[in-house]
Amino acid sequence: MMWGSGAGMGGWMWLVMGLGTVAFWAVIVLAVRALLPGRGRQSADPQRPEPLTLLKERLARGEVSPAEFEQRRRLIVDGH
Repeated sequence: MMWGSGAGMGGWMWLVMGLGTVAFWAVIVLAVRALLPGRGRQSADPQRPEPLTLLKERLARGEVSPAEFEQRRRLIVDGH
């Protein structure tokens, strides 16, 4: 009995299968990354308040004096 009839996969078919495998695993990796919260993201957290808002809250709670508030506000707003 003869196992090869000459109609086997050519080089192009191996290339197509390889690219398909790479595409499959790329989709799997991207899906897993999308499902994991906060992994690989460097953007600002939308839940975190702005520094000036935090400073105003600290002033309202009495944690900083008005003079200290003004000094820190200038640092935040003006940068110096």
